[in-house]
Amino acid sequence: MYCRSPKELALLVVSQRKKLGLSQAEVGNRVGLKQKTISAFENKPESTKISTLFQILSAVSIDINISERDETSAQTKWQQEW
Repeated sequence: MYCRSPKELALLVVSQRKKLGLSQAEVGNRVGLKQKTISAFENKPESTKISTLFQILSAVSIDINISERDETSAQTKWQQEW
């Protein structure tokens, strides 16, 4: 699956969490985070620290695979400002 925005990644995490039958608190307990941290990520993922993101991904058994885009994808301009 391709995720091209923080919100898309958060939606993937929520979907996986629910698929696993986990509450936000249970996800947090798996990696030593508070429930409110999981909630904050799910609702406003762009403000999450990358270290916290990796903890959350680990808790819901999601791996990240980073690769270069092919030539046709590289021509698509990024439409969001940093």
